[in-house]
Amino acid sequence: MTNSPDFSIPVDNNSTSTPISHERFHRLRRIAFWSCIISVVFDIAFGLTAFVNCMRTRSFVGFSYSVHALMDSLCESFVAWHLTAKSIDDVNRRDRLACCVIGALFIGSFLAIETRAIQSMMLPPTVRPDMTVVIYSLIYIIVFTILSIIKMTISKQIKSTALKFDTINSIIGIIMVLPLIVWDRVVFINKFTHIDDLVQVLMVLFLFVAGGKLIVDSITIMNADYARNLREKKLQKMLKESDDNLLERFNSGSYIVGT
Repeated sequence: MTNSPDFSIPVDNNSTSTPISHERFHRLRRIAFWSCIISVVFDIAFGLTAFVNCMRTRSFVGFSYSVHALMDSLCESFVAWHLTAKSIDDVNRRDRLACCVIGALFIGSFLAIETRAIQSMMLPPTVRPDMTVVIYSLIYIIVFTILSIIKMTISKQIKSTALKFDTINSIIGIIMVLPLIVWDRVVFINKFTHIDDLVQVLMVLFLFVAGGKLIVDSITIMNADYARNLREKKLQKMLKESDDNLLERFNSGSYIVGT
């Protein structure tokens, strides 16, 4: 009775290497993929709802959240794309490409939200959040808390940086909608008329830093991989030329044992 070959890959867990089987890897990959698809659908729905509500009430309450939700849906689309790869090597290669795109989208979110939030802080307070804002905020928090737990757990097991930062982006979205719910219901927070704008400024600053780090780290890793591949190809070419020379000397009769 022969043992089946081991297709396990190492997963870093508290500085120890724990194997994860090939089948388990792809099972987790599929779960993460559908979690991203569900996230895209909800993000688009909530983002459009918030934007339409802003137009209906003629206020900017929830506008930054709508922009973040729509940008988050783009991030999740690229994460889902990188999870469609069939081989582990392709998943890892696409992970770095997805990180570059996510980093750029993070910086785009920073530019879009920061400008509006700072401008809003300079103006008198606008209309308070209505019941529509509270409803979609509560649903968003419940749905994306569950999805974030699933995606963060899987990202640690399959070592997906893109999935991890996509989850962090969703958590930032949850933090951004919290002031919209508690604004009129907590006396302490109610004293600060621009608490939602302040939270948004701090969150998108984090997105800016994280986006820049993602881009720099991903490009550095891709450059290192490219240089390693060049060295490996050069070494293979040298070995092949050496084997061809030995074979040519052997066929010509000039090959001497021990040389």
